[in-house]
Formats: sequence, structure tokens, C-alpha cells
Amino acid sequence: MNLAINKPHHFFFLFVLLILVFSQYKPKETFDVNIGDTYYVILNSHLGIILSVFYFLAGLIHFFLDKKGIHLNNWITYTHTILTIGGLILIWLLLKRINHNPTKNLEELLKSIKINQYLTYTCITTLFSMVMSQIVFVISLFLKIIKN
Repeated sequence: MNLAINKPHHFFFLFVLLILVFSQYKPKETFDVNIGDTYYVILNSHLGIILSVFYFLAGLIHFFLDKKGIHLNNWITYTHTILTIGGLILIWLLLKRINHNPTKNLEELLKSIKINQYLTYTCITTLFSMVMSQIVFVISLFLKIIKN
């Protein structure tokens, strides 16, 4: 158990494989993001490749840190791993819930809109937390390298 917790690159490399498998489930479907009047559309297979590269690079960084014996603060490593992997899973689940709207009447529709608004805020907060964890990780990595 202690071996798995102290080797976050194992989690990242496993997650890369999971992303690639899930992105090939329905590769011709698209992921749409609407920002203002602009729609950004990307195929699931392409999104899977982009995310896989990002998570592979994160795993590679953790792997090289482990091989070189550079140890960052445990809470930074754990927070980075949990927010990076868990955040993407949470966002994926929330987007599945937001896009699933089997409403029957006006009252349910209004309730669904309100719930979707809160879920969207949760997605944005999670994404912001993920970005902040990347920034803190990179800063602590550079400080540790400069210090040594």
C-alpha cells in the first residue's frame, strides 16, 4: 500500500490508458464547449489524445522526480495527484449529469436549469482548482530544483 501511495506516476500512467480506452468508446462523437457566441467542438478521440499527452507528461515528471530522488512536500504531491486525476473524473461525471435532461414538465425544467447552474459552477471551481494545483506543483518543483 505504501508503495502505491509514494509512486504517483503509476496512477498517472494508468489514467492515461483509461483515457485512451474511454476516448475510443465513441470516437466520432464530439465534445462541445459554448463560450459566449463561440462553439468549440472537438472529437472525443482527439480530446482523449490531448488529455493522454498531458497526463503522460505529468506522470513522466513524477517518474523522473522519483528516479532522481527529488522529493517534494508530500501534501503537494498528494494534492496534485488527487486534484489532477480526481478533478477530471469529477468534471466528466458532472458534464454527463448536465447533459442528461429528461424533463417532463415546466416545473421539472426550471428545477433542472437551477441544478445545472450549480453543477456548472462546480465544474468551473474544479477546473480552477486543477489549474492552481498545476501552478503550485510547477513552482514547488522549480524551487526544489533551484534549492538543490
